[in-house]
Amino acid sequence: MYYVKFLFVISITIFLIACQADSASTALGQLEKTVANNRSPESTQELIAAYKSSIKDIPDAAAANAVTVGKIANLQLNNKQVSEAQLTLKEGISNYYSAPATADNVWALGNLYQQNLGDAITAKTIYKIYAEQFPTGTHVDEAKKRIDKDNTSLIEHIDAIGGKMYNEETHRLDTKVAGSFIQVCELYALLKPEDSQSPNYLHKAGETARAIRAFPQAIMIYDRIYAKYPNFEKAPQALFLKAFTYDNDLKEFDKARALYKEFLKKFPNDDFADDTEFLLSNLGKNDEDIIQGFNKKEK
Repeated sequence: MYYVKFLFVISITIFLIACQADSASTALGQLEKTVANNRSPESTQELIAAYKSSIKDIPDAAAANAVTVGKIANLQLNNKQVSEAQLTLKEGISNYYSAPATADNVWALGNLYQQNLGDAITAKTIYKIYAEQFPTGTHVDEAKKRIDKDNTSLIEHIDAIGGKMYNEETHRLDTKVAGSFIQVCELYALLKPEDSQSPNYLHKAGETARAIRAFPQAIMIYDRIYAKYPNFEKAPQALFLKAFTYDNDLKEFDKARALYKEFLKKFPNDDFADDTEFLLSNLGKNDEDIIQGFNKKEK
């Protein structure tokens, strides 16, 4: 009897879940029809929210979610939400890289930079990567046409951007070019995540971000290196530089202290261990305080 009741409960549960799924699917279909017939900003935004909800409901459905990401980004562009569409595509590519629809999302990202942001340099970088990474992609012939007159390799293309950062007239970094270099380095790692050069380019991006005082961006890049590429030879340095940026540049000493301690715990024999111990013991002190501390020790 107990077994029969158990099967009955399971059957009812499955039935209810199926009904809920059908209801959600029907509601989504109705929203899609509404937007197709009357693409108002309000109805478009409602459909975007519904698509996002569908991704949350089935987070492991990579193939379906990658397709939905493309739909969301397209709707956001229709609503003139360019920054949101850019973020949607980048997150979708990162989260569902192995999905078949990722190639189309990479292509859409290149077009976004070209058509919506007017950034031909970054768009060309993406088209070059698309042609390399997705040789059987739907848009590969068009990608090759768009980069046809540029015979430089992808590496040469990115390094050439980096080579233009220093302004010979002002003897300073050109922040606009530096920003472009950071962007293409990050995109290289995003669109070629398993490539051996990806962590190197991220490291260069982090160094450049610190050089132009884009400290929050530098921290995000160091986080990405440390989390995504733990076996990269400079992964420990990324953790150190994150701590140092909080300490020296942002003066957020509590965060710096926790990260310095984490570094020493995980990498006690690293070349930066001695520096970390010194910085930790003098956290929050100015140069005068440090010098006075040396003088006291000498006495």
